[in-house]
Amino acid sequence: MKNLAIIGSTGSTGKELVRLALESNYYVTVVERSSNSIPVQGNLKVVKGDVTDLESLVSSLRNIDVVISCFGPAKHKEVGNLMSLGATNIVKACELNSVKRFVFMSGFVQSDGEEFSLLTRLAIKVFRIYYKDSYKDKVIAEAAIEKSKMEWVIVRASGLAHSQPTGLYKAGVKEGISFNLMSYADCALCLLDAVEETRWTNQIINVGKY
Repeated sequence: MKNLAIIGSTGSTGKELVRLALESNYYVTVVERSSNSIPVQGNLKVVKGDVTDLESLVSSLRNIDVVISCFGPAKHKEVGNLMSLGATNIVKACELNSVKRFVFMSGFVQSDGEEFSLLTRLAIKVFRIYYKDSYKDKVIAEAAIEKSKMEWVIVRASGLAHSQPTGLYKAGVKEGISFNLMSYADCALCLLDAVEETRWTNQIINVGKY
């Protein structure tokens, strides 16, 4: 069974991702700034690492097969360069440790929108204006991942909510997802499926409510 490292495990998607990965019998390493944030259990271990600190990431990603990232700023209006710096550091740490695959959670606002309905395209334009700094920073983050030498999957998620999980989602390259909110758990399921889904290798996929 693969060794997964999850970055961003204390967020709403990350918590569901850890749960699903353990239920699927993966060996899970949680990379967190505070090593006391999650109790150790079974196939789970917690190591200290910070996406803004390359050296700490290189140390924490040793003996890892796949990294899944769902980290993000607490406030999207105050993102700074967190996403671009974090993604760049993760890529470097993965390459130095010969990590085979990197799954990165992004957002549907990064899409050019051609595959979406008129209403969704209009929503994307509004969000890009309102969250312009976040959008620009994720453009740099995604570009750093696409230039990497390892296998990667960028997952652009729709809006998310604390709703009842269905175990279903709609996903694919240029998938025409809707603006309807999907559950954090269903998004996490897609991220976990991206570990093994070879059709998504070196692709940007959209994921939304089924």
